[in-house]
Amino acid sequence: MREVYIVGAHESVHGNRRDADLRKLIAEAAIPAIKDAGIDKREIQAIYLANYNANQFNNQNTLAALAATSLGLPHVPTVRFEAACASGGVAFRQAYIAIAAGIYDTVLVLGVEKMNVPLEEADADMQLQWAKSGVDYRYESGVGMNGATMFAMFAHRHMHEYGTTREMLAFSASKNKYHASLNPYAYKQREVSVEKILKSPIVATPFSTQEVSLITDGSAAVVLTTKDKALGLNKKMAVKVLGSGHGGGSFSVAFRDSHVTMRATVAAAKEAYSMANLKPEDIDVVECHDCFSFTELMNIEDLGFVEKGKGGWFAMDGHTRLGGKLPVNTSGGLCAKGHPIGCTGVGQIVEMTWQLQDRAEKRQVKNAKYALTHVLGGPGAISAVHILGRSDL
Repeated sequence: MREVYIVGAHESVHGNRRDADLRKLIAEAAIPAIKDAGIDKREIQAIYLANYNANQFNNQNTLAALAATSLGLPHVPTVRFEAACASGGVAFRQAYIAIAAGIYDTVLVLGVEKMNVPLEEADADMQLQWAKSGVDYRYESGVGMNGATMFAMFAHRHMHEYGTTREMLAFSASKNKYHASLNPYAYKQREVSVEKILKSPIVATPFSTQEVSLITDGSAAVVLTTKDKALGLNKKMAVKVLGSGHGGGSFSVAFRDSHVTMRATVAAAKEAYSMANLKPEDIDVVECHDCFSFTELMNIEDLGFVEKGKGGWFAMDGHTRLGGKLPVNTSGGLCAKGHPIGCTGVGQIVEMTWQLQDRAEKRQVKNAKYALTHVLGGPGAISAVHILGRSDL
């Protein structure tokens, strides 16, 4: 297999983007990413686009082809990937495989989602149904379960088994609010104290309004290419893709053997570490899925950074904060930077690319050599993990 490098990366400002439709969001990420790569757009041989639900939120399907045409590349082959919240990670993995296998030399990976829809176009109940379509509708989400209630159950079980506390969840959320306050691309760029989080209205116990992922519009893009191409571009700051993992777990929450471990994450991480020939202790900075405050704590356990049940204590000791032993979600994560579902996995890649290129400004992790990204899709049934490294060109 050929070596694969990231030579261009960019993302849009995240938020309730009333000023931007899908085409504008695509352009805001893709055009600067191509410019960052230093290539002519005609060198792009394929576009792999991640999107969760434009067919309902925006009445638009076949979105990858729309993206290609709107970017002036109507004859480039395109594919849209949908894996709920893991869509971006899965799209990136497939582009990586295509280049490593010699099918293409240069691929543009895009993630985009426009989730803020005016109520006069679709009422709140309808939009909630659209959002829940990534979970088993007939047997679970259709009878009352949604993302918040599901992960609340997981959190309660973790609390019961390991003594994780409400304060630990709030502490993790507050940490990510701080990181987002340093990120000019984040939706909510302000700090929120642990005390305020604990006093905020409850969405689904134990989660307050400050501990849930945000309904967000946004886009992100990266350009992947071969080692020879990167060398030809004189890309001294190209980022190498060292490892890629893709794991699965039960789509039915009821049939799982554990509700405090995501088997999909464990499997994806094992594959990525093996491919990269690295261990968890080698990683310097992480972007992991934090759809709710608890999720990050569970994920850093499943990714092997701490012993199962110790995630809350690890966070409370300050290790996951900028300046700590293992900074996690330097972008602000899903609960502060925002969660434009199909975009999120690609946005994580952008953040870690910037970290490894020393371009993360106020969020910069000093001397970061290895970075890891992790997304979790639907009810935790799909996970994609990637390990990136500083350029060896």
